[in-house]
Amino acid sequence: MKKNREIVCGLAAWLLTACFFLGCFLIPGLSDRISALGNNNILIYGMTLVLFCILFLGVMALTGCWTDGPGLLESTAFKKASLVILLASQLPFWTVCVSRETEQVGTVSMKYGWHTQPLAVMILLFLAELAVFFWMYENLSLKEKKGEWIVWLTYAALVVLIFYCMYTPNIYGRGEQGDNYHAHAYFNSVYNVYQGMPYTHNVTSIYGHYGLFFKIPMKLVHGDFRAFVLMIAGIGTLAYICAFLVLQMLVRSRVLRILAALALTFPVLGMRGGYYWQVWPHRVIFPMLFLLYGTVILKKKWSNLWTAAGGYLLCMLAILWNTETGLLLTVSWAGLYISRLLSRKKWKIRELFFSVGAQCAGMIFAFAGAYGIVNLYNLSKHSPMNSVRDFLIPLLSDGYMTDTLHLDLPTYPSAYMAVITLFLTGVAMGIAGWFGDKEKRRWETDLVFLLSVGALGCLVYYMNRPSYHNLDCISLSAVLLAAYLAQYGMDFVRKNGWENIARSTFYEAMRGGIGLICAASVLAMGTGNVLQFSQNSQIKENFHNTAEFEDFAQQVVAVVPANTHAFGLNVAEVYSMLHWSTQCFTMDFSDMAVRPDSLKELKEQLETEDAPAVFTNKSSLGIWQRNDPETYQWFCDTYKLNNRFSFYNEEFRYFTKR
Repeated sequence: MKKNREIVCGLAAWLLTACFFLGCFLIPGLSDRISALGNNNILIYGMTLVLFCILFLGVMALTGCWTDGPGLLESTAFKKASLVILLASQLPFWTVCVSRETEQVGTVSMKYGWHTQPLAVMILLFLAELAVFFWMYENLSLKEKKGEWIVWLTYAALVVLIFYCMYTPNIYGRGEQGDNYHAHAYFNSVYNVYQGMPYTHNVTSIYGHYGLFFKIPMKLVHGDFRAFVLMIAGIGTLAYICAFLVLQMLVRSRVLRILAALALTFPVLGMRGGYYWQVWPHRVIFPMLFLLYGTVILKKKWSNLWTAAGGYLLCMLAILWNTETGLLLTVSWAGLYISRLLSRKKWKIRELFFSVGAQCAGMIFAFAGAYGIVNLYNLSKHSPMNSVRDFLIPLLSDGYMTDTLHLDLPTYPSAYMAVITLFLTGVAMGIAGWFGDKEKRRWETDLVFLLSVGALGCLVYYMNRPSYHNLDCISLSAVLLAAYLAQYGMDFVRKNGWENIARSTFYEAMRGGIGLICAASVLAMGTGNVLQFSQNSQIKENFHNTAEFEDFAQQVVAVVPANTHAFGLNVAEVYSMLHWSTQCFTMDFSDMAVRPDSLKELKEQLETEDAPAVFTNKSSLGIWQRNDPETYQWFCDTYKLNNRFSFYNEEFRYFTKR
């Protein structure tokens, strides 16, 4: 075995790429030159990933004659010093990371207990918790069959809590504008398809064609928004069920399973009062379905032509649901099969070309299948086919990656840096198997490679919009990988690794240290979730108060005639509860800046149908005025305000024709 070189090569590749990554942001003028080419966050991130893989491959190839044996790396003093440096470096990193957590856009961490109490006290308490936890793990043990029911009970309890917390139909409950904006962006896309509208240049959805998945279910519930949120809660819960099943198969320690289960639910139960619609469960469900599928076929050794095709079929559905995430998962699926070939003891260049060609064919099938389904739907509605550009909205939009929503990545110690390092470790574990190690390749290594490549791809969403809660899109993958690696740390503790370090190799010592760091992070997230859930349960109360939303809908009924023409933020949500049709179908107003021409179509719809009255709200009119002043003026000249309805911080308005 030549395991020591994996650690050394991985560390060398990581140090060089970390310097490159920070240098691109901090060197004067360099960041500006990269920004001139596009979104500097994504460009630098992409170059960093490619550079790491090239460096790791190159150094591994150059050190092919490496032999593990007596030397500096295997001296007890060097192993202890390396382990101390590795573990001690975590304290300043995470101290800065946590202390500056509240500075990032999109965070709600100022409500967390570790920010409402002195940071030094919280650090000491956590270090004490770590000491007690590892002491108990080292000295206490359960019999093989005992305690398994506790794991399954934990999963079941968390599934119930997740479903309850995700069912939040009162989108105004927290009184924050962002919640109803994101809810509208999502529901408007589904409502358009429910009403039978085809996908056109100006009547489309953001981040995929998920509306097609809801077409039949929404018909069964007459388009009711409350039932739709119930479906979303079910989908979000399904994502967690998949994650728990992967955790059960991937991690052998029952203690780690329980801790990881608590850590997995942190974003929904602990971090937020509700959930971020464009992430939960939109960008989470297919990565988890995909990961569960991969786990089953790899563990059961069912990998063959049919299961590979099944993976690409799942990728096709993922692209249909969310274009960006689906494309990235498709690349990771192709990467898995190429990696498996390269990890074989013997392979021929002809086999490699054939495998690459087969995976390219699979990726084309997945994309073409999703594209074809959307256009079949359009043709069934007697509408022209979408262009590829419209199908990929907003990925090819000029302003998607460089508009006013662009944020600079933090260059001080931040959670995303740890996440990237974690997934690069998983990639390195997969690549290391390409270099002639004669031991049998474990299925977990292939799964870790699949998980890491997919997660690094999905992390592009955060890089494009580095708002703190956007890290949620890869949080489940991060916890699963951390829990898997944490097993090595727990084994290191159980075997009294520090005292017996002389008998372990440098590789085993470093692997144990990395595992200890991962175990500490899983424990921290699990503890934070337990501490925060009770506090956030009060925040969630208004979200579940559907009576307020229903009462408001009845106020509308008392004044506004049924099926009055309507448009704007959360208008479709109100109308759906009354089983009315808005008769106006546009791009969602939350994202109207992406397709401002949709407002001209709105004007044409009102003119063509000679709408006698209109129902909308104040925020929507502000968006209209900002994005198309000319047609907004036409609206003001054509309609007069008849009535107002106040609900939380929004004012709905009923207009009649002059």
